[in-house]
Amino acid sequence: VFSVEDHFSFNAVMAPIFCNGCGARADETDNFCDRCGKELRKRKVLDEEVDCSPYICHQDIARFRYDNNDRLVDTDRRLLQETLTLVTSENEWVWRNARITVYGELVKVVFYSGDKTNKFVVQLTSEDRPYHVVEKKGWRLWFRDGFKTAWGWLKNAAGAVAGTLTGGLSKLAIGWMSK
Repeated sequence: VFSVEDHFSFNAVMAPIFCNGCGARADETDNFCDRCGKELRKRKVLDEEVDCSPYICHQDIARFRYDNNDRLVDTDRRLLQETLTLVTSENEWVWRNARITVYGELVKVVFYSGDKTNKFVVQLTSEDRPYHVVEKKGWRLWFRDGFKTAWGWLKNAAGAVAGTLTGGLSKLAIGWMSK
């Protein structure tokens, strides 16, 4: 189980400060860069919840990304892009009762709708690649995925049986033609 406390401590967390001019790392207490003298912009972690009722859709995430573009770093933009991909890959009924939590470098945002029975997490791998996981499935999503799995097993078993029969029949046919 993944919790917010494992990833962030949100009591006025200050992100690392880097100069926009030369890229040098600065101390939290500095107002100006020691290397180039440019004024430093201090960034706080963006911690928001977005109600997307009646369902989470592409426009909700795109609007959040647009409204907060100046506060996002590149990795957080990539995570939001992964969230957009996730939302467009599932049916609308999945997003009527869902929660998507995005854990980024400078962002922790929750998109939600309905009773939040389908829970997803979008975060970075240890190689800084965005990915998503299903934290919890509602009964309808659980049933659909279970049906898909059972159907896959049935197809594979039927294919194996058909392959065996076809292989045997082709041996008979080849044997018959050689006589």
